[in-house]
Amino acid sequence: MTNLFGLLALFLVATSTALGQGGSFYSVYGMGDVRRSVGALYEGMAGTSIALPSDHGINIVNPALQGMSTYTRLQTGYRFSQHQNTLGTASLAQNNGEIDGLMAMFSVDTAAGVGITLGLIPYSTVNYLAEQPLQRVVDGRTVTGRSTRIGEGGVSAIVLGSSWRPDPSLYIGASVQPLFGTITLTDQVTIAGEGNLSMTQIISYDVRGVLFRAGMYWKATNDLSVGAVMSAGGDGSVVSSFRAAGFRPGAISFDTITTRTSSSGLPVTFGLGLNYALGRTRLAADVELADYSNVRVHNVEGVTLGTALRTTVGITRPGSTTVGADFFDRVGLHAGAGFQQSYFRVNGQQTTEVFGSAGFDFPLGGAATVDAAIQGGLRSGITGGLEDLFMRMFVTLSIGEVWFKPFARD
Repeated sequence: MTNLFGLLALFLVATSTALGQGGSFYSVYGMGDVRRSVGALYEGMAGTSIALPSDHGINIVNPALQGMSTYTRLQTGYRFSQHQNTLGTASLAQNNGEIDGLMAMFSVDTAAGVGITLGLIPYSTVNYLAEQPLQRVVDGRTVTGRSTRIGEGGVSAIVLGSSWRPDPSLYIGASVQPLFGTITLTDQVTIAGEGNLSMTQIISYDVRGVLFRAGMYWKATNDLSVGAVMSAGGDGSVVSSFRAAGFRPGAISFDTITTRTSSSGLPVTFGLGLNYALGRTRLAADVELADYSNVRVHNVEGVTLGTALRTTVGITRPGSTTVGADFFDRVGLHAGAGFQQSYFRVNGQQTTEVFGSAGFDFPLGGAATVDAAIQGGLRSGITGGLEDLFMRMFVTLSIGEVWFKPFARD
């Protein structure tokens, strides 16, 4: 029996460094796939949003833009991802989906640029499932088994932000984002033909912390606008649970759990955006740097966390708000493209992600709109690693109403 569990341990160690295939396999590192923006409107422009206000999309990237809408809004949506992961000659398709946040934006005073946003949004997600057949020769006989690797969970954020206009051409804003969530990574090996013996390792990280975000939006000319954002936070807490268990049908051979509490730094981000108007059409671009080098969540040998770079460009033609405009003229059209380098490095190498997007929004009546967007791209760049060809689809429902009427000023 000791030899069999020794073999299980050998299988488990061997597969812990092997690349499997799953939905978003690269979410195994650090805090997972970090979400930058939420909502189909901005995702249809590849996430370009730092200097791009909207009368119906709630902007969580730059809190300075929250006081520019005349409507109080409720917004929620759904995000679906399809992945085609390829490693050598092997290929596997998988998918996943999640609710894309629940937010409310209150337009308190448009003259003073006062707006308030409250919401619950995804900050990062971990979602992969990988299986791999195993084979070893022991004492002249072949022992077969199966390795299963599962990652699930992620980190969510409660967002509370506000904005103010100190000057007719300048908006400033700030938000606080308490972070919370659990990331669970499971590795299991089962040996066939020996009573289906299995060994399981489960690592769980309970992450807590608080991020602070500040932003500004400056209307430099009638056509050109500039936006800037930064975000940082103090150390967060990480409660790590490590469980190792061995099973055989009808019995537990061993089951141990250890728990450890530690601290982790939070990402520091800086971003700059430009927005140029050509009549109703707007051209925009963002560049953002994020430093994850002090994050201490799921440290893996050979993997280091560092700086991520993201650049995007977008174009939008908002729907007409003119009374009497026909339906198709009231439909907004959006498109964008982006490039991103990951914040993790595997043996010194970063993944690169290139993608394009398109979207539209159409009115439902009154101030309600439905936004839909699609993104497609490729994540790759690590020697011997898999290529992740992905497609993401977003649908967002936004319902608006005028709650606060402007009041007379002396």
